[in-house]
Amino acid sequence: MPTTIESFVKTLESEGVDAGRKAAQKIEAEAKVKAETIISEAKQTADKIIADAQSDAEKVKARMNSSLELATRDAIFQLREKLSQQIGIVLRGNVEKALNDETTLDQVLREVIPAYARAGTKTEISISQEMKSRLLETTLRELAHSLKNQDVQINTRHSLAKSGFEYKIEGSTVEVSTDSVTSLLTEMIDPELQQFLAKATEAKE
Repeated sequence: MPTTIESFVKTLESEGVDAGRKAAQKIEAEAKVKAETIISEAKQTADKIIADAQSDAEKVKARMNSSLELATRDAIFQLREKLSQQIGIVLRGNVEKALNDETTLDQVLREVIPAYARAGTKTEISISQEMKSRLLETTLRELAHSLKNQDVQINTRHSLAKSGFEYKIEGSTVEVSTDSVTSLLTEMIDPELQQFLAKATEAKE
């Protein structure tokens, strides 16, 4: 059949439309593939950024925890030192006051000296010149008299340059002074202080 101009134009239009449709579909398919690739790469990049951020956050958290633990230990140590110092100051003041009190010193002498005196020995007791008084002189005379019956000889001196007293038995010297009593009491309190701070730390955690 002979082709007319009209049919030829229609053929061209039809072929052009088909070609355009196919081209559009191809472009759409390629764009879709490209978009999926971009989305996939973007997701991978985002996942990596999130993973890196989480890793960095964990490292920062670990460093902060470590620093916090160290700071806590340092703070507890400093607190313990401060408390020990303050307790020592309070104890020292009370001990100094007690050892400068004639009645208290009288009681201590009456309890300590007989407890350590041994038969057949010589005991030398030293107190300060400031603490020489009628009360203490009477106490020392009574002690000397009572221990003499146990074959214990007591000599008294007033040569001590500090509060309290000092006594010598068989070459050994025992000092009951502000320093020695304060040190002893501090050693007794220190374990309890450590236990208290340990419990306080556990409570914080």
